Amino acid sequence: MAITLYDFAAADSRLMFGPFSWRSRMALLHKGLDFEVLPWRASDNKKLGPQNYSSVPVLHDGDHWVGDSWDIAVYLDERYPNRPQLMKGTEGRAHAQLVMGVCGSLVFPPAIGIAVYQAFQILDEGSRPHFRASREKMFGRTLEEVNVAEPEKAKAGLAAGLKPFNETLATSAFLGGDSPTYADYALFGLLKWVDIVSKYRAIDESSATGKWFVRLENMYGGYARKVPTVRNIA
Repeated sequence: MAITLYDFAAADSRLMFGPFSWRSRMALLHKGLDFEVLPWRASDNKKLGPQNYSSVPVLHDGDHWVGDSWDIAVYLDERYPNRPQLMKGTEGRAHAQLVMGVCGSLVFPPAIGIAVYQAFQILDEGSRPHFRASREKMFGRTLEEVNVAEPEKAKAGLAAGLKPFNETLATSAFLGGDSPTYADYALFGLLKWVDIVSKYRAIDESSATGKWFVRLENMYGGYARKVPTVRNIA
């Protein structure tokens, strides 16, 4: 039985873009596991699994239901120890958590300025009230106030947040060294969210982080490169 991952979907189900779900997608690809991604919307009022999860990502694997991208990563390493590890030992987990913390402090703020209002605009009408209310409560501002409307200003803000990663990736192919680890997917998930919902390519592909982003898009048969975005969906 294939693993199922539930992801946050736009009105058009071809656009599934949850930043934390993308961490889980990349984790599944890293492990070499077969999986399918199914759309989830707030308007569905659908609770997932016996735990009644009300947000995504949620992973369904046989008798197991796991919510939260971090818990999914830990589960995959423990459930499938003979497949490539996402995090090697306590050091690997600590490294991933450090990167997640830096992402939350430096990358998430400029990312929401680009993505959150554009994401709102592609949702189905039934999901919009919950999305707006929950995000405005989180940010303490309206979506319109959070939105950075000028693309060049938005891209500059994102580039500034990525500066620490540029310094590392200038001399290392991945945050995990010669090959990616969950630390890489933690950052990639946020950036892929931005990439899917934005009307412009927000990341500077000439930067060290931009080149790293393209490398990851092209891995696993180009999986992440091939997904639809608002820029190319017909």
